[in-house]
Amino acid sequence: MRGRAEIVFELPDPELVFRALEPELDDELHRGKVAIRAVDNGMVLIVEGDDVVSLRAALNTWLRLVRICVEMVEI
Repeated sequence: MRGRAEIVFELPDPELVFRALEPELDDELHRGKVAIRAVDNGMVLIVEGDDVVSLRAALNTWLRLVRICVEMVEI
């Protein structure tokens, strides 16, 4: 069973966060894919997995990456 999650983050400087995370998209996921895009007042993260386990793993990774990036921008 495939899974998909789409999460919208409201950010003060979405373009900066997007540029910081964009290189991570080059990393290959084994059983899924990730897309991000900056929007007017935030960033959209789309994660797809071939199954629930791969979706959970990818979400954990990408939510952690977004959190770290936002924390670094706030420093």
